[in-house]
Amino acid sequence: MIDFIQDFIDSKPLSENTKNAYFYDLQQFVEAIDGKVNKEKLALYEHSLSPLKASAKKRKISAVNQFLYFLYETDRLNHFYKLSNKEKITPKPVELALLDYSSFYQETNCQAGQLIALLMIELGLSPSDIQQLKVADFDLTFAVLRVQRAGLVRVLELPEKLLPYVAASFSENQLYLFDNQGKPYSRQWFFNQLKSFLATLDLDYLSAQAIRQQYILHQKAAGKSILEVSRNLGLKSPVTLEKFYK
Repeated sequence: MIDFIQDFIDSKPLSENTKNAYFYDLQQFVEAIDGKVNKEKLALYEHSLSPLKASAKKRKISAVNQFLYFLYETDRLNHFYKLSNKEKITPKPVELALLDYSSFYQETNCQAGQLIALLMIELGLSPSDIQQLKVADFDLTFAVLRVQRAGLVRVLELPEKLLPYVAASFSENQLYLFDNQGKPYSRQWFFNQLKSFLATLDLDYLSAQAIRQQYILHQKAAGKSILEVSRNLGLKSPVTLEKFYK
């Protein structure tokens, strides 16, 4: 699992100092759990953080949770695990520049990666959401998409300029939007397609998480409330978006 730390760090646009801090925290984490991820090991690790100051504890938990999510999204873990931090710290405002993503619509040979990127930045979908999308979930006549996750259904409006890109991906006897002989592709396939497309725009430093953040920022700039964005993302609570609305 130590080897995966570098893969994770390389996937994020970080300064050298931040990379070193991540590596140190994650190396400690992997050693503490003996390289085995399960509920018992994570509970023991979380307990070991108790003596730390709230800010240090929050930093380590954040790094570990991002690492665990990366392992899950890249099929290195079969289950998504997450540490909890019961100590409340006032979130700092997120200062990110709005990305001009008009280039996402340019003609490209990486059509799968292009559509993945467009669904993420226009609708805020995660790779896991996109992985499960079926052709039947789309109603191009009324320009809406039904997204189902964890038993919940949300209906999203499809921007008019996105419709031809979705329609072009449909074919006869196709079940999933990205169909692999009647089954969805792996999460790693989606990440690879996205990265290949972004590389053609010299934007391969962007992560899936960064694109999702851009969706939030663009929705905010368009005048959407925190509650509207929260509902569109399928969040149970808007709390995690507060840092974008400060």
